[in-house]
Amino acid sequence: MTYPKAAVAAAFQLLPAKMDSRVARVIHAAIGYQESKYKVRIQSGNGPARSYWQFENGRLSGINGVLNHKATAALAKTVCAACGVDPERMAVWKAMATDDVLGAAFARLLMYTDPLPLPDNAAAAWEMYAERLWRPGRPHPDTWPDSWAFGLECVQ
Repeated sequence: MTYPKAAVAAAFQLLPAKMDSRVARVIHAAIGYQESKYKVRIQSGNGPARSYWQFENGRLSGINGVLNHKATAALAKTVCAACGVDPERMAVWKAMATDDVLGAAFARLLMYTDPLPLPDNAAAAWEMYAERLWRPGRPHPDTWPDSWAFGLECVQ
């Protein structure tokens, strides 16, 4: 498992400086670890999720949310242009299987759609991730402490 540090750095460079903070990077890294352990970009069993942050391609998906949310739609188009991807749900989803910058940027943009401020502790970050944003079908709260620790380690 290798944390895609260069891709994450490039993704954050595509976004406004106000979206970059220590806590944003900790949560961002923790979510990627929780979702894929940074081992797979295509969900095991050829499932519907793509990128290390495991975005699905449904009408109610995080991709669609980022592309259409008033706080992120314009930024998503900028990210897509920088990555050479049409700002359309299916195109983004397909590209996420190989483009770590795109996946990392969309993960941060999805975090930005949360109406609450970024949490600064593991419990509140879990709520943001599991209950408001990613809403995994089979959440694993027992593995979140390891994911949070990974996020903290990545941002040392």
